[in-house]
Parts: sequence; structure tokens; C-alpha cells
Amino acid sequence: MKKSSLLLLSLFITFSCTQKKQKSEPASKPSAETLMAESMQRFSSAWNQGNAEEISKEFTADAIRIVSNPLSPIVGQESILKSFDAVFSEGSDLENSHIEITVTETRSVSEDIYLGAGSFAILSPENEILEQGKWGNVFKYDNGQIKFLMESAHRQPKEANGSETETVLENSIASDEPHFDKIVLSVKNYIENSNSKNSEGISMLFTEEGIQSVDGKDGIIMGRQQIKDTEIYADGNELNANVMGYRYLGNNIAIAYGNWSSTSDDNAKVTGQWGNLFKIEGDEALLIMESAGMIQ
Repeated sequence: MKKSSLLLLSLFITFSCTQKKQKSEPASKPSAETLMAESMQRFSSAWNQGNAEEISKEFTADAIRIVSNPLSPIVGQESILKSFDAVFSEGSDLENSHIEITVTETRSVSEDIYLGAGSFAILSPENEILEQGKWGNVFKYDNGQIKFLMESAHRQPKEANGSETETVLENSIASDEPHFDKIVLSVKNYIENSNSKNSEGISMLFTEEGIQSVDGKDGIIMGRQQIKDTEIYADGNELNANVMGYRYLGNNIAIAYGNWSSTSDDNAKVTGQWGNLFKIEGDEALLIMESAGMIQ
């Protein structure tokens, strides 16, 4: 066989192998920033149209909403649709409102799980602020998009005064899902460190680049050192919390949510919800992101 024929045959084989390799390799995912920007655009567009059905499509079938009201989480896409129907209904305080969303941080935490944290403002047609607050949400990647797996969004308190009405937290759930005991221990340690005013102890319950999106702190808090430096404790306040839901997502990533209460010396009590993202490391469940706020 002539040398030119051999060269052509070699080039053909190389080209064929390259083509097969390209077909077998999936296209790379967009960046976390791109996926989050697209998600927030779809969410805000549906909100501004008052379209409950479209906004519910931004959630997974088994998604969870943990928001300022009600005290109980909203679970499942059908219940989430009903919650947005109520938000946009005639006579609602948020009827004909529009939303502005700011993303402060977003990142991938596993192959298909993403987080995002930032702030929001809900405005009237006259651009008066109706509600504003912070969010720290967990998303699942599917078919080129991210969808809400857990929304944990909490509006800024309108009044700082606590209530003297007796509010008793329910007992925590039990679960046979992997690593649930580590979540329970993490919550227990958080309560103990908070009540003993141990800022260092609180910060060490987070991953090195952990995030806080909580009432009582300005903005989104990033990293152990900043978490430690921004801890503030009121004299006599006693924190309590429970676990009302848990889901292990695989790849040492888990979500959990529940209620919390804080009681002062004069018996005034504030109550709220939390929805957090955890990373399992050895015998511990470390907070990747804490998102918590008051019930109003």
C-alpha cells in the first residue's frame, strides 16, 4: 500500500475516533452563576406576571418551601402551587406586586445540588416596599436547569418585640435516613453554643466557607471567621429548636428544616423557622448554609 493511502487511512481512523468521543461526552454544564441567573429570571418573571402555575414549575415535585408564614413548611409542588395562588389572589397584600432579587453567592456543592443566597424585595405597583428579606435556597440540577429543592426565605421583621403568648415547639421527628443522628447532634450543639454565648463554637459548626442568611445579621455572612465575628447575644436569651424534616441527598449532602424559639428574661418569645444545608464529614454534619428567620 502506498504511503499516501496509509496516511489517509490513519487520518480517517483518528477522525472517526474523535467523532465517537465527542458524541459520548456530554456537553459541559453552564456555570453556577449562569444557572442561578436564569433561575432567578424565570422566577421573577413568573412572579411579576402573577402566574402561580409557572412559578410552581420552578420547584421540584418534592420541593419544600420554608417562608416567614406559616409556621409549618409547604411540601410538594401541588401545595406550593396553592401557596402562590394565595399570594397572587384578589385581596392579597401582595396582589399585583413585583419582586426584585439579588444573588450574593451561588455555588455547586455536589454533582447535581447547588446553593444560592441573597436578598429580595417585593414591591407594590407604586414601587413601595411591601416585604423585604433574605434567602438561602437549595437547588437541584435537571435537564440543563436548576429547580428549587428547598426554598428558605425570610422577610425582615417589621416589629422587633417578642410575644408573651406561650409557644411550645413540637418534638423533633425520628428518621432512619442516613446520617440523621448527625443532624440532630448539630442542632443540639448549635443550641448549646448559642446559649453559652460561644461564638467560636458556633463558627466551628460550619464548613470553612459556610454561609449564614439569618435575621439579626446584616447581609449574607460568609465564612467561619465572619460568622464568629458577627455573633451577637442578648442577655438572658435562651434558644431552643427542633427538627421537623430531613432528607439525605447523597454524596454526603443533606437538607433539614425545623422551628426555633428564643425566650428572653422577661418571658417574651420570638419563634421562627430554619431550613439548612449540611455536609457530612466523618462523625459530624457541618453547616454549608444556615437560613433562618422569624415567623410574622
